[in-house]
Amino acid sequence: MDWFSNIQTIYGWGRQYYTNADVARFVVLKRITEDQYKQITGMTYPATEPVVIDLGS
Repeated sequence: MDWFSNIQTIYGWGRQYYTNADVARFVVLKRITEDQYKQITGMTYPATEPVVIDLGS
């Protein structure tokens, strides 16, 4: 099975299928490499999602 191609295809369908965290899980499971994670998501592994903190006005 070509994990990289399958994950890349499904990730391309949209976030309702695979999020960055989902793709990062495949790195942990050793199905793809950290470089492949970056190729798929455009982000450097480990996965980080932007954090928004509302400090109020």
